Amino acid sequence: MILFTLVVVLFLVLLMIGYPVGFAAGLSSFIGAGLVFGGLFDIRASAMIARLALSSMDSFLLLAIPFFILAGRLMNFGGITERMFAFVALLVRPIRGGLGHANVMASVIFAGMSGSATADAVGLGQIEMKAMLSQGYQREFSAGVTAASSLIGPILPPSIALVAYSVQAEVSVARMFFAAIVPALMMAVVYMGYVAWRARKDGMPIGTRATMAEIWPAFRVAILPILTPFIIMGGIYTGIFTPTEAAAVAALYALCLGLFVYRAYGPTRLARELMGTLIDTAVIMVIIIFTSAFGVVMIRAGIPGALAEFFASLTSNATVLLFLMVVLWMVVGCFMAQTPAILILTPILMPIIKSYGIDPIQFGILMTLTLTLGLLTPPVGMVLYALTRVTGLSFRELVRVSVPYVWLTLGVIVILILLPGLITFLPDLLL
Repeated sequence: MILFTLVVVLFLVLLMIGYPVGFAAGLSSFIGAGLVFGGLFDIRASAMIARLALSSMDSFLLLAIPFFILAGRLMNFGGITERMFAFVALLVRPIRGGLGHANVMASVIFAGMSGSATADAVGLGQIEMKAMLSQGYQREFSAGVTAASSLIGPILPPSIALVAYSVQAEVSVARMFFAAIVPALMMAVVYMGYVAWRARKDGMPIGTRATMAEIWPAFRVAILPILTPFIIMGGIYTGIFTPTEAAAVAALYALCLGLFVYRAYGPTRLARELMGTLIDTAVIMVIIIFTSAFGVVMIRAGIPGALAEFFASLTSNATVLLFLMVVLWMVVGCFMAQTPAILILTPILMPIIKSYGIDPIQFGILMTLTLTLGLLTPPVGMVLYALTRVTGLSFRELVRVSVPYVWLTLGVIVILILLPGLITFLPDLLL
């Protein structure tokens, strides 16, 4: 057990010195597998890691990842996000602080296209920041709501993180997608509530009511991308296609919009986005391969059993256990990106939650949502690093303006722990 503790410590040290997550997990897995066979360079260790790597890739569900990445990239660079935000901004213009509400609403819509917080922050965030600053909104407030609203991306389906959890936990992707809808909308509601409070407190701008002559042209060019999440979830619900096939449909739909409807890019730009998708997919697959191997090595080392005994010594109550898990996830999220953390922690923690009788669907939503907070917390804070270029604020300033939204999100997490039916009732009703 001590030797395997050293393997975990090695993995954490490699992460802290900036080693890529996938390769840190791979090296740690190789060493751990060597310990299983009693020799660090035993050929059986290499064979074991190779088998684990191949088996982790042998999943039809994983095909959804490159397609969702491609759909998000095509939507982002096809001029589609600008049209969508312009339409939403018109609807909320007569509300005080309307562009803050538009920021959150646009992120909800865009989340139904890409499932990526970073894509939201970089692509849609540039449009939102430019619009808010031009209308006299404070830079700090605009940056805070832009950072927070991007958190909805990894939660609201389609979500790459939820696909990763479904693969590792062996649960239905469709159930995970439908279970995530209410929590994501709760996040949007509390963010907009905070925006409304700040708007009144700070006397933010209020615009004139948009005329039908303004709304109708904006609606015509925005309605097709806005329909994307409804096409995806509607197709899954009606059984027309599976979640994996839904990803391919989303990519094809985005391609048709960009090429034929809006004519936003040609073959050269399309080739660039395809290459970007290949690179992003390769990075994620390397992480999946080696983190899956790392998780199996930890299971063979008896880590889940040791953790189960530790948690059992603290509490026998499932609700209290979930609160303890939230603390664990928040610490992990500060040092590791969301998807790798899910891939590593899921196989280790699943035996524990089963022993407590916790619904794996509720558990997956809570873990994904809590780990998402790591996008706004140092030292990793990927969304904050991305927004330093977009907002013109320093990393420290972005951390400060994001604090209220972190507390609001924690409030949502507490409610979801105490009222698990908010997560499970929709998939139970529809599926």
